Amino acid sequence: MEKGVVRGKLVLKCPGRAPFSEIMKIRPDIESLLAEIESRGWRHMYVDHEASLVGEIEFNNVEYQIVPWSILRGPYGMVIDVQWNFPQVTGLELEKLVYNVFTHNTFPRAVTIDVQKKTILYITDAFWKWEEEWFKDESKKTKALETYELLKWLIEEKGFTPTTEYNLEKWKQLSELFEKIKLEQTTPTNPNNK
Repeated sequence: MEKGVVRGKLVLKCPGRAPFSEIMKIRPDIESLLAEIESRGWRHMYVDHEASLVGEIEFNNVEYQIVPWSILRGPYGMVIDVQWNFPQVTGLELEKLVYNVFTHNTFPRAVTIDVQKKTILYITDAFWKWEEEWFKDESKKTKALETYELLKWLIEEKGFTPTTEYNLEKWKQLSELFEKIKLEQTTPTNPNNK
């Protein structure tokens, strides 16, 4: 069995960073999500991705040889002469695709999301660590309200979920608080409302 011929199909997976253009071909929904973010007046910034290319090689009586390797790599390996039979890419497996999403007042990020896993990886402290004394600081209140609107859309309309460090109970409490703040800003008795 040290030498012989190979028949059949070999599936190859190349982990790492498949070209971004290939990702967009298999996931056109990503472009529509990014367009929807922009249509709401928000912005997004690409951060990172991991995707593996999957390919196949068909062998039909191609010679192989089993060879000894070094002690560090294991006792044996296999050498197959692929000749002109280069692997054909048959697919792509997207593991993660990360974007920062921000508003006019929260640049460079209000949240960080993994589009592939539909997960919220980061929420700005201006919202998540809200403190009562910040009510008087219009800048902080604006950042927090804008982040709230963005999170509300991601969670309630798009089905994203925060990672475990951001628990949903606190999200519900903050949602109630910011709904009250929004209501106060729109009531006619508010002297700041014009």
